[in-house]
Order: sequence, then structure tokens, then C-alpha cells
Amino acid sequence: MKPKLLPKTIVVIIAILLALWQLSYTWRYTHLSSEDKVSMSKSELKKLASRSINLGLDLQGGMHLVLQVDMSKLKDEEKEGARDRALEIIRNRIDQFGVSEPIIARQGTDKIIIELPGVVDRERAKEIIGRTAQLEFRLVEKDETTQELLKEMDEALYEVLKKEEARLGTEDTLEILENPLLGLIYRGRIVETDVELMKEYLGKDVVKELIPEGAEFLFSKPEEREGLKSREVLLVKKEAALKGDAIVNAQAGIGTEKNPMGSKVDLTMTARARRDWARITGQNVGKRIAIVLDNVVQSAPVVVERIAGGRSMIEMGGTSFEDAHDLALIIRAGALPAPVKPVFEKSVGASLGADSIKSGIRSIYIGGIIVLAFMIIYYSACGLVANFALFLNLLFLFAILSGFKATLTLPGLAGIILVIGTAVDANVLIFERIREELRTGKTMRAAISTGYSRAFRTILDANMTTFLAALILYYFGTGPIRGFAVTLSIGIVASFFTAIVITRLIIDFFTSRFPVKRLLI
Repeated sequence: MKPKLLPKTIVVIIAILLALWQLSYTWRYTHLSSEDKVSMSKSELKKLASRSINLGLDLQGGMHLVLQVDMSKLKDEEKEGARDRALEIIRNRIDQFGVSEPIIARQGTDKIIIELPGVVDRERAKEIIGRTAQLEFRLVEKDETTQELLKEMDEALYEVLKKEEARLGTEDTLEILENPLLGLIYRGRIVETDVELMKEYLGKDVVKELIPEGAEFLFSKPEEREGLKSREVLLVKKEAALKGDAIVNAQAGIGTEKNPMGSKVDLTMTARARRDWARITGQNVGKRIAIVLDNVVQSAPVVVERIAGGRSMIEMGGTSFEDAHDLALIIRAGALPAPVKPVFEKSVGASLGADSIKSGIRSIYIGGIIVLAFMIIYYSACGLVANFALFLNLLFLFAILSGFKATLTLPGLAGIILVIGTAVDANVLIFERIREELRTGKTMRAAISTGYSRAFRTILDANMTTFLAALILYYFGTGPIRGFAVTLSIGIVASFFTAIVITRLIIDFFTSRFPVKRLLI
């Protein structure tokens, strides 16, 4: 080997070894059995998955959401940047949810696009993403106060309902209406099916007038008891004693004093909030403090003693650990600045994704075989060199996708098919230029040198224009268009390297060691 070929050879060998090393992670991850995944630690499995080629929504299944941020109730100064704050909070929630390579992007002035590859439980994902999560600690009024207020409200409500019934002319008895509200409540709880009726009663003007200013009725989350779903009815202060920003950490757990088999969320407060919490609990020993999330009481424990450590707990009752984990995740990620609602939703099944992969790979095989056969038939030994360079081109392409944690989508597979066709285009230009030089009577070595040097500018211009077009597609496009642009741009860079460097190195190596005349082309 000539000394001038040695540096190029070393560079090429290092590039090939690095590509193989990077792709080894994908090979290992895709060939893991279910037993291997169980035996591996969570960190090892996550590391292996993160260094593998990521499949997009259309290849491994998942969900596509377009969310709209409802800023109608925000003040003008709050509207500015509300969408971007919501996007960051949603990003934090999804990261903690454990979705690999999600796509989260802005659309228009108030919309957010979310793609979650591999997500199967759609409802759970939507609950985590879209929940406003306004966490508050509110003081609960005494049971005696609540009962007295309900009696007053029942007296006023009874008269209103009596007049309404008389006006409608119904023949039903009025006995069940003597205690409209208290008749719905048993031991402080109301059956789930009666909640809407009670809300209707509480919305009557005569009832609202009796509710003390600064207080309101809230319901707990539904809980199944003795075969019936019911909620606790609580009269709580409107003003929060502490808000969600007082929480620095939230961790899910199992087992409480009341329910050893139930789940819970342990809350840790900030340094400033600990002092406030110690004061609040110290002043309200024997009273209840409701932990309210989005106007739903999660739990309302009795304060036994002053709490100085800045810790509290949400009892989740009979719910699963997964529910507690999701609640802790939402609290840690923070509250959305405004409600979000899905305006478009699309799900892709895993089986459809598998069919897409099979179809894409089949297209790559068919297109690749046709290109390989044409190059060998038309360019003889040089066609073999071009085919080897094409193989290395695909190797580098997949390695770069894996190394940069890019996501391979169905349009990305289309981009790979296009790369297969365009990858040999540079070799065709070079080989045709070499043939022209040979026709003028030049030697093989001289024709190769002139052919490469004269074709270089044309190849560079063609690749640069395509590369710039791919960059524009990536910058202005979203989702599938970006997937196509990513594979196309990487393929262009890889094909330029293989066509200019690797094929030249191989041809120079053979022509320097063997008396080749016209055997190569």
C-alpha cells in the first residue's frame, strides 16, 4: 500500500468500526428476549434502548395528539407565554412518564403537537398530559358547622322545590323533599349517581346565598364501599392555606395506617413552606385539612399534632400503585397555566406499525437488489466497488440515526429508499467521466484521477442542493416530513463520503497493486 493511502485507510476503518459499535446496541436490544428484559436492571435496559435506533409513531404504534391551550380565562399578562409554559410542563410530565423519544412541538399560537411512540394506554396518557393539577391545602369546616348549614339550606330549598312542583302540577308526594340535601347524604358521603343532583341543588340561588363567603362545598374522589361508589361531601375554605408550589417532591408508596394494602403519595415541602406548614398544623390540631387537586378532595386527614418536618401524605384508598405513581408524577411536574383540550387524536396500532416496517424493508430489498444488479452488469468490477460503498452508506446512515438519537419513521424509510437510488448517482458520474477519459487515450490511473477530480464539483453541487432542500423540509416541516428530511440529509452526507473517499480508496488500492488496464470498468 502506498504511504498516501494509509491515512485514508485508517480513517475509513475507524469509521466502519465506530458504526458497527454503535449499531451493536440496536442489535442487542432488538434481540433481547422477555426473560432478558426481566433479568436486566431498569438502568441497563434504559441505556440500551436509548442508544438503539428509535422507531417513530407510525412504525412501533402509539398516539398522536393535538392539544389546544384554553386561555379564555387568563388575564392579558398571563396569556403571554402560557402556551410555552404549558409545553414545558407537558414535556416534563412525558419525560417522567417514560416515553422514549416523544415529539412535542408548537403549532400556531395556541396548539401543541404531541407524538408518543409505543404508548398503548391512551386514556392514562391523556389524563397525565391534560390534567391541570392545581394542588391546594384547604382547611375543612367542623362537621357540626356543615350539618347546621345543610339544615338551613334544606329548609330554604324545600320551599323552592315545593313551589316548583306546584307550578308544574305534579302529583308526587313531597315527603322525600323535606330534606333534599341531607336526604342524599349518609355518614358524610353521597352515592356517585346522586352527585349531579346535589350539584344542581347547590346551584340554586337560595342555597348559594346561605353558603358563607369564603367557603364552598367540594367532593372527594369516588371510592367504592360496600359495592357502591360514593364521595365524601366537605365544606372547605376557598382560600388555600398552601398551594402546589410549596411541594418540592412527591413519591408514590404503598401502605397507610388505615389501609395497609392501599397506595399513597408522600409530599415533601420547600424550606419556606415547612415553616408555614408547621404554623398551620399547630393552629389546627384536631381539625381536618383537605388536600385538593383540581377541586377534587384527594384526602382530608385530621391534624394530630404540629408537623415541623414539612411532610404530608395523600391517601389513595384502594387505588393501584400506578394511580399513585401518576399523581406523584403530575405533582412533581407542576400545574398547567391553563386547561388543555385535545382537538385531534389519532392512534396507530403496533400491528399496523409492524406491517409498515415489513413493507418498508421489502421495498429497500427490492430497490437495493435492482440497483446492485444494474451496477454490476453495467460497470463490471467498478459496479462491485459501488455496491460495497452503498452497503457502507446504509451502515453509516443507521449508525448516525442511532448515535444522534434520531427517530426512524415510515417517511424515513422512504428517504432511505431514495438514498439507495441517489447513493450510486455519484459513482455513475465518476465512472462515466473515467470512461470519457479512457476514450481520449489516457492510462487507467490517469483516467481515474481526472475522472474523480472533474466529477467532484458536479457531485458536490448536486448533493449540496439536495441537502439544503432537506434542511428546509426539516426546519419548516413537522412529524413525517421531518422524518423524511432526517434520513435524506444523513444519507446524502454518507453517500458523499462513500463515493468520494471509500470508492476512490478501493480503486486506488487495486490499481496500485495490480496491473489493471480496463478490467475495472
